[in-house]
Amino acid sequence: MKLKDLLLGEVSNTQGSEPLDGKSKTNAKNWVLGKINRHTKGIYSDAYWTPIHAIWKDFDKLRLNWTMKGAKYEEDMTTRSDGGRFSVPVRKIWTFEIRYVNNRDKEDVLYGRITAAGAGSVDDPLDRYDVTVTLG
Repeated sequence: MKLKDLLLGEVSNTQGSEPLDGKSKTNAKNWVLGKINRHTKGIYSDAYWTPIHAIWKDFDKLRLNWTMKGAKYEEDMTTRSDGGRFSVPVRKIWTFEIRYVNNRDKEDVLYGRITAAGAGSVDDPLDRYDVTVTLG
């Protein structure tokens, strides 16, 4: 970008307005993961999904154009000592999208998935959990 072009207003204002704009998909993915990876370290034991909410707050602070697409629990069947069977939630999964303009000046989307996998007891697997993020 030349100073002359900038002064004459001949440079698109959309490029660079979002932090991911102008990045390849691989670079955008690695940049986002680098900003949020501290929330995927260790085992958590709160009832409020604190690291997940911290990721959403980071997305907002980073001015990402993101949207949560869904959230659901996945369950496994467990057998009690009396032989009765019941289902227990073993993980919660959130899906999201991050929109940006890639290095080829085309609209692009990163599709993401955050998983809080149970690391607690057999009776309450989500009493403790770890967090993983998949982005692509």
